[in-house]
Amino acid sequence: MPVGSPIQRLSDDLLAKIFNLLARSDGQLKHASVCKQWHGMACRVQDRVCLTASRHVDPRQLIPQLSRFVNLRKLVLSAGSLPAVPDALLSCVADTCHDLIELRINSPESDSHEWDSLDQIDSPENFTECGLSSLFAKCTRLEDLHLRCPKHLAAIPPSIDCLASLTNLHLVARRVKLLPDTFSSLQSLQRLVLIMPKLKNLPRNFKNLVLLKSLQLDDCGSLKSIPEFIGQLASVDRLSISGCRELRLPDSLTNLSSLVALEIRACRDPLPLPANFGQLHALESLLLEDIAGMPNLPESLGQLQRLKRLSLNRCSGISSLPRSLPRLPSLADLNLFAPNLSVLPAEIGQLSELRTFSLTNADVPSLPDSISQATALQELSLENLRDLTSLPEEFGQLASLETLHLNGLPQLTHLPESFGHLTKLRTLRIMACYQLQQLPDSVSALLALQDLDLRHSWRLTALPVGMGNGLPNLRKLELHHCKALTRLPPSFSGLSSLESLSILQAGSFRGALPEGFGRLGKLRELSLRAMPHLTALPASVSGLLALTSLLLVNCPGVKALPGDIGRLGSLEELKISKLDGLDSFPRSLVELPRLRVLEVRMCSELLTLLGDETVEDLEQGQGTGAASSTLGASSNRSSSSSSSRDTTTTTTTHSSGNHGRSVNGALLPSLLSLKAEQFFFRSFGPSLGCLSSLTRMELLQMGELLSLPDSISGLSQLQVLRIFNSIKLKSLPETLGGLSCLRALELVGLHGLHELPEAFGQLTQLETVKIIMCTNISRLPASFSNLSKLQHCSLDNVGISGIPDDFWRLSSLQTLVLLCLQNLCSLPESFSQLPRLKALELCHCRKLSQVPPSLGEMPTLSECVILECPLLPN
Repeated sequence: MPVGSPIQRLSDDLLAKIFNLLARSDGQLKHASVCKQWHGMACRVQDRVCLTASRHVDPRQLIPQLSRFVNLRKLVLSAGSLPAVPDALLSCVADTCHDLIELRINSPESDSHEWDSLDQIDSPENFTECGLSSLFAKCTRLEDLHLRCPKHLAAIPPSIDCLASLTNLHLVARRVKLLPDTFSSLQSLQRLVLIMPKLKNLPRNFKNLVLLKSLQLDDCGSLKSIPEFIGQLASVDRLSISGCRELRLPDSLTNLSSLVALEIRACRDPLPLPANFGQLHALESLLLEDIAGMPNLPESLGQLQRLKRLSLNRCSGISSLPRSLPRLPSLADLNLFAPNLSVLPAEIGQLSELRTFSLTNADVPSLPDSISQATALQELSLENLRDLTSLPEEFGQLASLETLHLNGLPQLTHLPESFGHLTKLRTLRIMACYQLQQLPDSVSALLALQDLDLRHSWRLTALPVGMGNGLPNLRKLELHHCKALTRLPPSFSGLSSLESLSILQAGSFRGALPEGFGRLGKLRELSLRAMPHLTALPASVSGLLALTSLLLVNCPGVKALPGDIGRLGSLEELKISKLDGLDSFPRSLVELPRLRVLEVRMCSELLTLLGDETVEDLEQGQGTGAASSTLGASSNRSSSSSSSRDTTTTTTTHSSGNHGRSVNGALLPSLLSLKAEQFFFRSFGPSLGCLSSLTRMELLQMGELLSLPDSISGLSQLQVLRIFNSIKLKSLPETLGGLSCLRALELVGLHGLHELPEAFGQLTQLETVKIIMCTNISRLPASFSNLSKLQHCSLDNVGISGIPDDFWRLSSLQTLVLLCLQNLCSLPESFSQLPRLKALELCHCRKLSQVPPSLGEMPTLSECVILECPLLPN
């Protein structure tokens, strides 16, 4: 429960009733959070209650109240909640909570949460060995203890032997070098986690922990070896060792007859496994990770009849695998990340239960032919194998294979023709196989294939001719950075299940998409990017009735969109960028019924967006000032370009007439977001106000834009308006005040704008205003102070000389940033009456010479930054 919540103001009696009521609800109450102010809470807490100290609890307030919770079973004292856990608090717990079962000190509330920072844990006010000793001696019913010791604690008290019921211990002690001899008295201990960088050895009587099932040694860097007696821990079924840099494993390790899982990580020096390692007959999982000097595995590994998972991850010392490896009858998951591994066992295909095989960063030049005999294999991943040149010819016999990743195989030149026999293959990813020039025709026979990814196949020139006659279940196709790809096969339109197609950086692609493209009836996402020689979209594209997203980026050869694009009744997102050849939109564009997002950027020839924009005197305006550089247009255009412009202008005028009947009705009735960047036209037409569903509009670098239409008030749902770098925009219409839902307004780089409309104050829902680099705005409108919901205001490089006297009426203002206001001389006396201002920033206002003396007395102001205002007195 957060500090300051209403429950803190409740009476003690009512608090007691609430907690008693919760505690009686069938014992289901798991957590009762303690607030900063407890108000003498007196209540009986039932058995299963967990008491968690919330953030910023003062231990001195916690101590007198904790004594009332006599039946507490779980207590969490987190370092993120308490500045320290002093001895007095532990003493209170020891004297009161005799029935405590679970205790966490300086640890997260649960094992899944992150550990707290060490800063609070190392507070000198934290508990000492004496306080810990008292806790151990009295809380004898503890079953679960998570203890993170402060840095100054150098020893674990011997009284830990009083915790006879302890089954789970998680101990973090960074300075403790030895465990007490009494540690062996923890006869009920089943799970032990030790994180002790200074620990030198385990006590000899450690073998008495006969019920121990799980032992985890993490970051025990000073531990040189595991003692021989560890083999006497007959109940241990999980052993995990990490960060023990110079560790030696004893031969007695193989006596752990119950061991099911062994994990060894981040050990620096060579760590040979015992020669008789195969005697661990119960072992099911072996994980070796980040062991730089790991030598080859012993031949006895093949005796592990129950081993299901073997993972060698970043073990650079391994150059070969035991010949006995194929004799592991239960092995289902094999992961090999071994940079110096040069050969696989010839009979690896005899692993009859192998389901998942991953081979990464190895020097293996080829796969054994027997791999095709691993008929149970479902997932195969071959990554970063720089010497692998081919796959076995009988590769298609992997009848159960469902997922195949071929990533980073720079020498792979071809795939076997038997590839088409992988009838269960669903996912095929061929990435960064730079020498692969073609896919076998048999790929078309992959009846189950759903996802095909061919990224960075640089030399791939074409897809199989008959792929559209097969692949009945293909849903997703990605062709990224296929630089040599010249076309899609004519049969492509036969991919009846295709839902997503993405082509990127196909520099050799020539001509248009196949004419039958519109027959892809299930296509939902179409992305064509960086295809400089793509000449057109076929007219049949308008038949993609399921299409929801269309992206066309950097395809300068595309001169037009299909005329009846308005038939795309499911289209929700249309993004067009850098189509330099596109000079107009089809008139049917505004008829798209479900379009929610429209982005049009950097189309240098495009003269119209909604069809009724003003484009008169375009040629004259185009060559002036910054417009040409902003739009990236060349000063010398070809005669064909000029002709195109003339034709387009005529088309635009005609289009405007056609849209006249729609001006009073809604256009694009579902449109929520409009982003337009780098357009030539001088003003929007009245159609802009017909976008009645629009909630976000961004107009960026509209270098020729002079004005916005009065009809903008029709954008009744608009919440965000951003206008950037429209350097010729001279004014905003008075009807701007009709944007009754506007919450955020950003005006940036509008150097031609001289004033804000007086109707500005009618934007009663406005919460954020940013006016930046509008140097010719000389004043704020008088109505500015009517913005009663304004919370954040930033004025940067604006030409205003003063702040309105009634600025204090901005009753919701919390953050105010005034930067580089070169004409600002003073702040009004009433400025300090802003009731909710929390942060104020005054920087580089070089003429500012006066601020209200009471500024520093504002009760809500918590952050004030004043820099480079040289005329202000110190």
